[in-house]
Amino acid sequence: MKNTITYFMWGYQRHFNRSLKYNIQTLLESIGIDDINLDTFLVGIRSPELSDEGFPICIEPEDGKWDLSIFDNFAQKLSNEIESHPLKNMYYSNDERATREKPENIRRDSISKAIKKSLVLYDQNNNVESFVGLSTLVDEYYVAPVIQLPVSLFEKYPRLNKKIYENRNLSQGYLSFIDAVIGKLLREMSKLLASKDPGQNLLGEINTREIIRNAANSFLYTPSTAIYERYGYIELFEVFNLISSLFYEGVHSIGKVILTDPQHQSVIFLLQFKDPIRISNSRWVRKVLEMSSNDLSLIIDNEYIYGLGQLHNDYDFADQKIFIVNFLDHYYWQITCGDKILLQSKYNEPKLPTAPIKDELVLSNLKRLYPYTTDEEQKNILNLIHSLTTFNHGSMLVIAEDAEAEVFRLSTLGTPIFPTLMTPDLLKQVSGIDGTVIIDPKGYCFGIGIILDGEANVQCTPSRGSRYNSGVRYVYSSQKHKRLAVIYSEDKTIDIVPTLRPLISSTLIESNITQLEAATLANYHKPRAWVDDHRFYFNADQCLRVNAALDRIENSEREVGQIVIQTSKLTPNIEMDESYLTEPYRVCRRLFI
Repeated sequence: MKNTITYFMWGYQRHFNRSLKYNIQTLLESIGIDDINLDTFLVGIRSPELSDEGFPICIEPEDGKWDLSIFDNFAQKLSNEIESHPLKNMYYSNDERATREKPENIRRDSISKAIKKSLVLYDQNNNVESFVGLSTLVDEYYVAPVIQLPVSLFEKYPRLNKKIYENRNLSQGYLSFIDAVIGKLLREMSKLLASKDPGQNLLGEINTREIIRNAANSFLYTPSTAIYERYGYIELFEVFNLISSLFYEGVHSIGKVILTDPQHQSVIFLLQFKDPIRISNSRWVRKVLEMSSNDLSLIIDNEYIYGLGQLHNDYDFADQKIFIVNFLDHYYWQITCGDKILLQSKYNEPKLPTAPIKDELVLSNLKRLYPYTTDEEQKNILNLIHSLTTFNHGSMLVIAEDAEAEVFRLSTLGTPIFPTLMTPDLLKQVSGIDGTVIIDPKGYCFGIGIILDGEANVQCTPSRGSRYNSGVRYVYSSQKHKRLAVIYSEDKTIDIVPTLRPLISSTLIESNITQLEAATLANYHKPRAWVDDHRFYFNADQCLRVNAALDRIENSEREVGQIVIQTSKLTPNIEMDESYLTEPYRVCRRLFI
């Protein structure tokens, strides 16, 4: 089988693009974004100094999604960018190397900017946003990596507003943590393009954790710059991490900080220090943080603490001159601007804010497990689950079909009560004692402070606490009655056992299997990735069909140097049944026969 490339730039261009896509998906998942449709591709602009052969513009992949017509009149756009480039007016009096490299740096940056402008119309028509990395000369082409994300992503995670400073040379920086992560990855991928045979190593040489931490550091220069309209030099991400890690007289960091210019007219000082405290003095900062509360905050800028105070109620955060840092727990903090949570960090790992639970997923699973309950009853249980996340202590709620019988059986290990419709306020009161609150699927409580039993099973894990494992033991001990445990831990995490999985279309499953069965080494990547990500949902027959297709593809004849991703074989999951499907498999099967 010959696998040719029409728009040829260099031998590993396909591998490099796959690496780009793998890395951006990995990074976004690491910061809390999953199930996102994104695209990556490469654009190559032929160097006129090196060759007049081949295509003037190349795209990888050449599957037709990005037509070359996107780049009509590219030469003119590039010429305009070069002529107006700010580096043209930059002179290096004592740096011969910088002077020598300036024309090439202008060309590389101008190519990327021209590519970005060429994609504007495509982005508008397809509701995506393109991010273009710095172009790098690979053989005879200036190659720029491109990442395309849906616009809806930035509706879910709003950016800061764009601002224009009086100093036109001052960059606002990254408008969101997502922008920062993408920017750092594109910088690394451009560096890899400058290496020998870029893409030869399929997954590249990207350190995911390092990129995310660097992105967090870079992003937090944005509020620092916004306050004074000048660049700051303090790494606020590292400062806040250190403060959150410290104890004061055995108590972990909980408090609130107002990050702003202390002279801002909306700041009200209730206590002001004669001598401001450097925020780099983390132990002293931790000490004074103890004085803060919900109504009283430390007033800081990007260098000093000035005292304690609060904001005028009418302050408009759209001004983007004031930011709030909340220290929520040990090694756990977040920074906000108004109702926008810009970034949160737990145990030194920066992430985007994520809802503790997905309402739609919980409701769909309650309906699946307990189809005889009403919408109102399901929503009441959802509200109970939400209320758990507001508690200052760990707790557990169990929903059991056999709640009454189970409380009677375990009556010596807790407090049985007359059936009472549980409410969020009542749950808050009764969950303060040791043990579990047990309710039935209609929301009626039969017992509080119940100590659960159950045998250890494969779902238990020593990496989690006793509360989590007791919930797992109890839920999986019943084969006859359906149970659900909601476990809220002291570290502010919430787990639902068994794991809630979204319902899925059996038609979609069958479609991807059919695509894989018809695929070759040239086009199997998309259905293979989908199958690998959704392996929980496959029954025994489907697993056999997928495994046979993978064996055929992975063992087929390949070109020298062609890389094949090996996929672990599928096996049926004992928890999977047709209740996870939006329509019975047998109906779907008939549609494809």
